[in-house]
Amino acid sequence: MQSKELWERTCFPLRKHQKQHLPIQLDRQDHIVLYGAGYGGLMFLELLRRQSLEPECFLDSSPQKQGRTIMGVPVWAPGQIMVQNATVIVCLLEMDKVFQQVRTHLAELGCQAVYHMYELREIRTLFREQPLIIAPNRDLLWENRELLYQVAQMLEDELSKQTLTSILRFLWSDLSERIPALSIEDQYFASDVYSLGENEIFADCGAHVGEIFHQFLRRCCGQFDSYWAFEPDSQNIHKLKENCPPEYQQKLIIRHTALGDTPKIVRVRNYDGSNSIIREDGEEAVSCATLDSLAEELHPTILKIDVEGWESRLLDGAEMIIRRNKPIIAIAVYHREQDFWEIPLRLKGLVPDYRFYLRSYLNIAETVLYAVPPGRLKQEEHGV
Repeated sequence: MQSKELWERTCFPLRKHQKQHLPIQLDRQDHIVLYGAGYGGLMFLELLRRQSLEPECFLDSSPQKQGRTIMGVPVWAPGQIMVQNATVIVCLLEMDKVFQQVRTHLAELGCQAVYHMYELREIRTLFREQPLIIAPNRDLLWENRELLYQVAQMLEDELSKQTLTSILRFLWSDLSERIPALSIEDQYFASDVYSLGENEIFADCGAHVGEIFHQFLRRCCGQFDSYWAFEPDSQNIHKLKENCPPEYQQKLIIRHTALGDTPKIVRVRNYDGSNSIIREDGEEAVSCATLDSLAEELHPTILKIDVEGWESRLLDGAEMIIRRNKPIIAIAVYHREQDFWEIPLRLKGLVPDYRFYLRSYLNIAETVLYAVPPGRLKQEEHGV
């Protein structure tokens, strides 16, 4: 492991971040067009509306979305409307070759003002209530660099350390930093870290419509004890039930509930089926429970947690189950800056024997921390 001084210089190349010149300033006179009507675009739409800015439309390459109106905004195919005088903001979760292709295509259509939403991250007021880390709080990162270094020392392999370093460099100053990313199909199932047994009790906190359930079925070849699916959104619950193969219905335990630190009623907003988030102004009221309230029934061997920023609250209500069962934990750490240090340090306090691995599956978005107890690490299972 690098010395603290060298690690700090690597992750935070400039002691005091120098703000770059903003390419644009958004105002109500701009003809704003959003490219991408998925979760990133819908999230950004809400951020714009909080600043009293309204885009004219979405552009999206998906035929299933074209011609629709989503959250009050029409969706058109690229090239279907005139964009020469528009400011187009590309709402993809990665600044990769796809973004460059989009920018080139829009330039061919006559639009020169094309920006990725990450390029606007210096407009702090715009991202004040962001549900993903788009505009980082660099003061918070700098103030907690000692804790981040502790986490870096806890990480077990070089890929984990490199992933954390690249994430911090990207957040601190370098939009061109390439964060090591694995296939999205492997998310929560880091096959180089742990392997599935035949009697797993999988607790899926944030089950959505069952994508992870089906990934689990493929990987375990249908050999498992039970799969607990926790999901707060009623639309997703309906699809989750529909998507369950009949032969596994007895092993799939679906709970229509949010998970947090205390029993109460919360509200959930559905983003056109792409995501659901607990928000005070959400359209659906749903009960919230703690995992510990299910301790008599639930004895998880694997705990997957991706609850859109409520991860720390869920851990508040799951300490007993984690201490008792010591499950493999795969938890999202990309919704808040402090999750990069608070979550691993907290899990280490609950189960000191946990080994930690960090994996990214899509830039910062979809970054997962794995906490694995001794005996469940892949190399230890095979006596290595």
